[in-house]
Amino acid sequence: MLYLEIRTFGIVIETIFPLRDCELLRDLDDEELSRIAIICSRISVAEGDRLFLEGQSADHIYIVTNGRIALHKSLGDRAKLSQRGWATIAFCRTDEIVGWSALVDPFRYTLSATAWEPTQLLAIRASLLRRAMELNPDVGFRIMRSLSEVMARRLQQISHALTEARESSVKDRMSS
Repeated sequence: MLYLEIRTFGIVIETIFPLRDCELLRDLDDEELSRIAIICSRISVAEGDRLFLEGQSADHIYIVTNGRIALHKSLGDRAKLSQRGWATIAFCRTDEIVGWSALVDPFRYTLSATAWEPTQLLAIRASLLRRAMELNPDVGFRIMRSLSEVMARRLQQISHALTEARESSVKDRMSS
């Protein structure tokens, strides 16, 4: 039993370091981060692996600890999607979050996420994080304040990417 406690403590301490620098959790102290660390798991994804699809239930929020994740938006009917049926919106790098939709009702991913290269992430169980935020409203407020900044930046990225996709589509039609 003692070994398990020490091992768990070591994992929590090891997990706190990437949480400290995460854009979503920077405003939390080490004690608050240690409570979040116990609901995290480390995962690795290979280049090209899909982390999640747009519209899926958002059960986890991810923190990139190494590598890059590409975020994509569907441009049309999924059944008829071609290569140009997706717009790459943004790339998430170290300390950035992927899957913020896991914290906002209706808890469905609004974009798809694919590993652009081999990537390591921390996966946080969203239901447990939401519960922790409810139990400690001050922590919840600080996380949601940071989340609003992430959402504003992503909205700008989506707008920019969709404008580029539309302009590219118009140019393609004009040259045909």
